[in-house]
Amino acid sequence: FMPGIQGVVEAYQSCLPKLQLYGPTNIAPIIQKVAKSASEETNTKEASQYFILLILTDGVITDMADTREAIVHASHLPMSVIIVGVGNADFSDMQMLDGDDGILRSPKGEPVLRDIVQFVPFRNFKH
Repeated sequence: FMPGIQGVVEAYQSCLPKLQLYGPTNIAPIIQKVAKSASEETNTKEASQYFILLILTDGVITDMADTREAIVHASHLPMSVIIVGVGNADFSDMQMLDGDDGILRSPKGEPVLRDIVQFVPFRNFKH
């Protein structure tokens, strides 16, 4: 966890040369990990921290049901998720997570409390 925008930029610059993307693309565990930290934050008196999870992926999510469940749970917490799709994969399923085309629901039918996911296909903006 890095504080502030400068911390995010420094973390990105130090990690980027070491990244190697591979599958399967299971993102529910990382959403759950950040949600746990956000949940702990809501139990403090100040509740002054907001968590933004940035996910870079070159593939389609392989744990979609678990991811939908994790997002619905996280929508009650002080956090947001930004997913950036890199490469030429078919990211059409990612649009469903975004919530722009309708309310995201868990596999059990529970709706998100609020739209916390933004999906960005990098290929649309790289130029």
